[in-house]
Amino acid sequence: MRVLALSLRKAGADVRTLSLNPGKHRVDPAALPDEARDLRLEAIDVDTSVQAFGALRSLALGTSYNVERFHSKPFETRLRQVVRDDAPDVVLLESLFMVPYVPALREATTARLVLRSLNVEHEIWEGLSRTERGIARRLYLGHLARRLRKYEVATLNDVDAIAAVTPEDAGTYARLGTTVALHVAPVGIEACEYPDRSGLGAPLTLSFLGSLDWRPNLEAVTWFLESVWPIVRQAVPQARFLVGGSNPPADLAERLRTEGVRFLGRVPDARDFLASGAAMVVPLRSGGGMRVKILEAMALGVPVVSSPLGAAGIGALDGTEILLADGPESLATACASLLLEKDRAVAIGRAGRRRVHETFDASGIGRRLLEFLELLVGRRRPT
Repeated sequence: MRVLALSLRKAGADVRTLSLNPGKHRVDPAALPDEARDLRLEAIDVDTSVQAFGALRSLALGTSYNVERFHSKPFETRLRQVVRDDAPDVVLLESLFMVPYVPALREATTARLVLRSLNVEHEIWEGLSRTERGIARRLYLGHLARRLRKYEVATLNDVDAIAAVTPEDAGTYARLGTTVALHVAPVGIEACEYPDRSGLGAPLTLSFLGSLDWRPNLEAVTWFLESVWPIVRQAVPQARFLVGGSNPPADLAERLRTEGVRFLGRVPDARDFLASGAAMVVPLRSGGGMRVKILEAMALGVPVVSSPLGAAGIGALDGTEILLADGPESLATACASLLLEKDRAVAIGRAGRRRVHETFDASGIGRRLLEFLELLVGRRRPT
């Protein structure tokens, strides 16, 4: 959201940012870069952690606990004050988990409310329930997915417009029955901040980077270690796998005690980490939206091997700008080919870099989104 907010600001919008500040990912606003001042960022401490009582209560009532735990009375009170003081034309709601604040916003402002959707949320949980091995856990994840889907479908038309990150997500919203305006605003990057690092990473080295408290990432890296990595090592005995990510569960450490694997935890600089290997792997099996880390790796000229789901919305050409593979054998073969054929890896990395710099630069995405918002509030005539 930071990059999108900055791109809107640079396109001419007056932006103010009010954010939940959850304990698990708490940040000190005073320690943020100077650019945060341009966004008039204010963060409200909110406990969004999973609580046994809340989960059981939601289970009994048949509500969506995924959504409920993001609702905070102090945040709602401050949100009402901010929109009354600023009288905005548009309020962008970052993700489905901000939709519970729609009734309060309708009372406090006449601004257009736009859902900035990073994922079709219930699809993530449906995917997790399909791949879960334990019966009890699979049943519970399926219950969460159904409740989340019900809430997501029921609230689709509570906002005035939806800004999805991929055409696929926009199509899903249309199929689910939304009648509000739809706009596709992909995740963007500041392309000028990503120098060409193609061919400079350590040879025979794969990398994975992602928050490990996000279940699709944890599922992906666990599956890769169990089902794909042994095949890669058989083809490339000297191969190494670097895993970077914050908030890993305690049992992940045991799984990472595998020959050739090194876990680095939270990395100080994502760009340096992504460029440290010969290729990046994104073996997602569930989830939705668009993977920012793929865009960042490609922008640096680092070749990417991904599942088709992981690369959704990017539109990169398989075999030319990215390698797409599904299943242990095909994914391992793709990884091994980039480790063993440096010229091919460099060519794919540079082609991917061109794709990202031409299509996903944040300035153009922000400008087009601002034009859409101006149409929505009647400040711009259709062309």
